[in-house]
Amino acid sequence: MKKNRPLYFDYNSTTPLDAQVLETMIPYLTTEFGNPANQIHAYGWSAQNAVQKATQKTADLISAKYSEIVWNSGATEGNNSVFWGLVKKLKKTNPSEKIHFITTNIEHASVIKTFEYLKDHEGLDYTILAVDQKGFVNIEQIKAAVTLHTKLISVMWVNNEIGTIQPINQIANFCQSEKIYFHTDATQALGKVKINLQNTPIHFLTASGHKIYGPKGIGFLYTRSLNPHIEIENYLSGGGQQNNRRSGTLNVPSIVGMGTACDILKNEFESENLKNKQLQKLFLNELKTEFKNLILNGPDLDSNQRSPINLNVTFLNTPLDLYISKLTGLAFSQGSACHSNESSMSSVLKAIGLTPEHSACTVRLSVGRLTTENDIFDAVKIFKAAFQQIAI
Repeated sequence: MKKNRPLYFDYNSTTPLDAQVLETMIPYLTTEFGNPANQIHAYGWSAQNAVQKATQKTADLISAKYSEIVWNSGATEGNNSVFWGLVKKLKKTNPSEKIHFITTNIEHASVIKTFEYLKDHEGLDYTILAVDQKGFVNIEQIKAAVTLHTKLISVMWVNNEIGTIQPINQIANFCQSEKIYFHTDATQALGKVKINLQNTPIHFLTASGHKIYGPKGIGFLYTRSLNPHIEIENYLSGGGQQNNRRSGTLNVPSIVGMGTACDILKNEFESENLKNKQLQKLFLNELKTEFKNLILNGPDLDSNQRSPINLNVTFLNTPLDLYISKLTGLAFSQGSACHSNESSMSSVLKAIGLTPEHSACTVRLSVGRLTTENDIFDAVKIFKAAFQQIAI
């Protein structure tokens, strides 16, 4: 990081572009600028070849097939396209049939708000399930919520605020047995948990590049091709790119970058997660040593049910708004960065039982590829100095 910049502990929000990723992108921003849809000259061939290689690398990371990947602008678009596309498909097949979806109360806004819109404009019926104090949804709750009209269940693989890793294999297998479509937003899961879509019957999976040291504004939608074969209605109309599954000229540089980012994650999965878990544990231990009133929100670190980069902690009786001007040496979040312009209490913290008073004392800290042990020691010193200054 640049000198005099805040120490960065906001990897759940976004990640810096990896130098290797940038290096592979540069040719497609400069000399290899062709449109992959034009296959009558070398510029188009070069771009198309690059897209194909990046697609395969991305598919390899999650043990998917090349043909099951569709490029888009990120998980928000992917989530919208799944819900809209499925509703349109179901209505076309059987216009009079009721449609019921199920999700949880700690999902990304692009899930909850899209469900709300589809209810108002398309008559969707949906159920939002509560999670427990660690952020887990119970499979028995899911089973009990299923009706004769349940067509889709959507559960985020790894929560972006408290790091909870949901029992996705269990949920996916239940959905498969009941012939219910299963969707998961895996944006926070890529590189943090092993994903094998040959063994786990997920029907739709969405993710973004900027959470894995890739570029912003790029992501993908995985749609299962077999057992069952799924085709949903197009979310975007246009030139019919990507076999008419998502129209629009492909963002070749960013696709190349995300392919490289996925390749790095695949090759360095074990070592990177080991390092991050060590940093995560060190950070929590150092904070607990200095602040006896500290509470960890979400799963325990040793449970293997928490993202290896995430800490969400409450400094009891320490409202962060009083100290924020003293914490400018740190880059962190007080909730999801997806809601950065909202002043209301985090829906995730509310869902796991935090009061507004406790929420005001809560921060999300996340470590990553550039974090060092010295960064952690310095961060704890900054927290300590800030809290002492105000107390005096």
